[in-house]
Amino acid sequence: MNTQSKHSLKKSFDNGQGKDKVLVLNYIISQVEKGTGLTLLELKQQYKEEHLFYIGLKHVTTTKKAFCKAMDIPVEAGCRYKRKLEKNGHLVQSINKVVCPYTKDFAHEISTNPNEFAGLLETNQLTLF
Repeated sequence: MNTQSKHSLKKSFDNGQGKDKVLVLNYIISQVEKGTGLTLLELKQQYKEEHLFYIGLKHVTTTKKAFCKAMDIPVEAGCRYKRKLEKNGHLVQSINKVVCPYTKDFAHEISTNPNEFAGLLETNQLTLF
């Protein structure tokens, strides 16, 4: 790594970007723990990763990347779990993209909470007619 890259990386952490990610991940974890009544460690001991993906998304609506990072689930595995849950009608992805709280890129939100499905499927785009 050259010196310029090191300074750029240090500068991004000094600007709080690393702290923002930690806050986002901690918030997701706290919502899942609050919703289930179990700690993340207890959830991981009690459930397989795929079931944790399903249960956790009942308690928080966020992007796949942010959720996977918070739950320490490989994103590739999260893609498989998402696809399987969508096919079974247990997961809905938002129509509109939002700014991912973890990456700051545009991405879809996902949820396994049926109370969230209608809101995720609404579009905020204007129609001309």
